[in-house]
Amino acid sequence: HHYYFHLGDLLATNLFRAASTVCQLLRYQMSYIFTRRSTSHHRNMNRRVGIPTSQLQAETERCSRGLFPKSIWLIPMFFLGIVNTWYSSKATTTTTGNYSNIKDNVVTNQRGEESQQAAKKSLRSLLPSNKEGEERTPSDSIRGPGQMRNPTTSDASPLCTAEQMRKIAHQLMLTEDKDINFKDTSKLNSPRLANWFQCPETSWIDKFYAEETDIGSSDFLGISVGCNKGHDAIRTARMGLSDATIDAHKWRDEFHSAEEGVCSQEYADQYNVVFPQRKGEMHCIEPMPSTFSELDRAGDKLGLKSKGMVFTHAAISSTSGAVNFPNIDIGMERSSIGDCNSGTGENCVEVPMFSLEDYVAKYVKGRGPINILQIDVEGYDFDVLFGAGSVLDSTHYLEFEYHKQGKWGNLHLQDAVRLLDGKGFTCYWSGENRLWRISGCYFEHYNYFHGWSNVACVHRSQKRLYDRMEKVFTDLLLLDLEENE
Repeated sequence: HHYYFHLGDLLATNLFRAASTVCQLLRYQMSYIFTRRSTSHHRNMNRRVGIPTSQLQAETERCSRGLFPKSIWLIPMFFLGIVNTWYSSKATTTTTGNYSNIKDNVVTNQRGEESQQAAKKSLRSLLPSNKEGEERTPSDSIRGPGQMRNPTTSDASPLCTAEQMRKIAHQLMLTEDKDINFKDTSKLNSPRLANWFQCPETSWIDKFYAEETDIGSSDFLGISVGCNKGHDAIRTARMGLSDATIDAHKWRDEFHSAEEGVCSQEYADQYNVVFPQRKGEMHCIEPMPSTFSELDRAGDKLGLKSKGMVFTHAAISSTSGAVNFPNIDIGMERSSIGDCNSGTGENCVEVPMFSLEDYVAKYVKGRGPINILQIDVEGYDFDVLFGAGSVLDSTHYLEFEYHKQGKWGNLHLQDAVRLLDGKGFTCYWSGENRLWRISGCYFEHYNYFHGWSNVACVHRSQKRLYDRMEKVFTDLLLLDLEENE
């Protein structure tokens, strides 16, 4: 019935080719077509069947010369038109229902193998590849809020050589996959994998902005999703906008919170401004009401809003609407969008919620690319990517956290890396001025690792930044790291 459905579509758009296909159907006794049941082949039926145009024309001429009388064509055409009408309504209902179910499966925090498989399926459909010839979903065809898109990259991330894989395994102290019983998680506890990626120092991006006059756009656009106390966002704004008056030390003194950052970001060195000031925006998005109020107050006090800083009270997720969020002590980390629904949240209040694509369309003024996108939403990072849509097509550099909290507990890192690879990104474990490539260098070990860690990804169209990050990785493999590190 899938064949008849799309044969009817062809009939409506190209009567000549539909008639030829009917002739082929009778000739080959439908033996091939009924084996192709997957709906993923529908839109390209002619290509999947493998009937070239010249052959279709030849078969039509054979039919018209007497293989079948011309009048007999009216019978199958009339029949197929009726069948198409019935199956069109049925298939449309089924397709719409399936797409809705996929999204629901992703948003709902389910446990177990069934939920994991549903999540994987949904990720592939919601974050389709840019590679030519692969299917795209309705969300991927949307142009989006008008941001300048990255050039299309048809190539995938390069595969690591056997020697590179051996060195990565040695440096990260990964047990050989063949020697691991993956159900025994005690054998997966690499001390380096567990500790090296918690609080990264991203010297590659700092040096890029300190040494490159061309950052890929005339203006700067940065977005920090889950801004918390704002220390990372302020440093990124100073670097991206090349504005020495945006002072991270003054921000530390002005922002009042009894909570220190887990990685002590407030005490980190700030970027040394080299180039003339750039125009642009740095968005600091925070859902917790108490923390946002302090962000907004400190931003006003230091006059940062007139310098390109944008403070927004909102949660970013896969959809837009409203959501309950904990309202606890200013700057308290580890609170997430799922706490109130799970019953673990305290003093829950309703806050506005946007998909990243909707947020950019509503709040971002510039139409240039997103130079830096930072995501730290306590385990719901991929929900942000679900709702990113075309925003990822306009992003140069991306950072996110990975661990076992929130939705990450039901997903593998591989789900994220493969899908981002299809979008043109190469991803790395992000350490203290160190990078280990994940894309093209994946170990099964990673599927069972859910320790607190950070991942940095670069779009391969941004060749200068990509080359810098790849050099950090390849140079690192030449080092003989000390056993006690």
